[in-house]
Amino acid sequence: MLKKIARWILPNPFDRMLKKVSRKNLSGPVHILLAWNRGLGDIALGLYAMVERIRSFLPDASITFLIRQNLEDGFSLLSGVKTIIAPDWKRGEAYDVASTLHQLNVDPKQFDLIVEQPNPTYWVRWQLGTVVPKLQWKKEYDSLVEAFDLPSEFTYIGAQISSETSYGLWRNWPDKRWRELLAFLPDSAKLIVFGVGKESLWDDPKVIDLRGKTTLFEMISIVKHRCQRLVAPDSGVLSMIYYVAQVFPIQVVSLWADPNHGILK
Repeated sequence: MLKKIARWILPNPFDRMLKKVSRKNLSGPVHILLAWNRGLGDIALGLYAMVERIRSFLPDASITFLIRQNLEDGFSLLSGVKTIIAPDWKRGEAYDVASTLHQLNVDPKQFDLIVEQPNPTYWVRWQLGTVVPKLQWKKEYDSLVEAFDLPSEFTYIGAQISSETSYGLWRNWPDKRWRELLAFLPDSAKLIVFGVGKESLWDDPKVIDLRGKTTLFEMISIVKHRCQRLVAPDSGVLSMIYYVAQVFPIQVVSLWADPNHGILK
């Protein structure tokens, strides 16, 4: 409780960092490095607002994210930022920014501010009801759907059956419910499963298992051009699709919702 009260009373730590670096007598644009080894969905749900906040203090800032390999596509949808790939980073594992930069032969002195442990949940809570993230989509990605055999005579429902994290497992829909959904679907419908999970799926001709078989861009292209509906926990897949700056008809069912977290924020 004291921690929560302190967060409301004390100055925002991120704002303090930005104000401090803005007072430096620098001859050129400020260079900022932020490390990120957490979730894909946070790119839209938190880091977008952090970039907006940086721009509000430092409009000409050069913003770079140090990230693990499988986040590269997601960050490419975040406009106006650069990325440095840390090839050895794995989600859920501790990292050391200084040693990583040393391995990559990147001089940390080129950055005026290094943020090693960003906390968007706290630092940009002001975004609730204020900021609408917009992930940039390139027209050439639209054709990626054509690499998959998805005849137009079927009704396609996109799905992510697990949030694929080690926390918040209550967000996942029970296996029993997925089986009930499959039993309810007509033969003319197909459930396309996205994600990276490796657990066995149901032996059902209505299931198309594309887990681990698509890039992020391919997944979004399939949902955009083939899926009439999307059913998913409020996690990475849903967040990236929900906030891509494109207009296309789709019905979305989020298996979890909170006005202070996820897509509803």
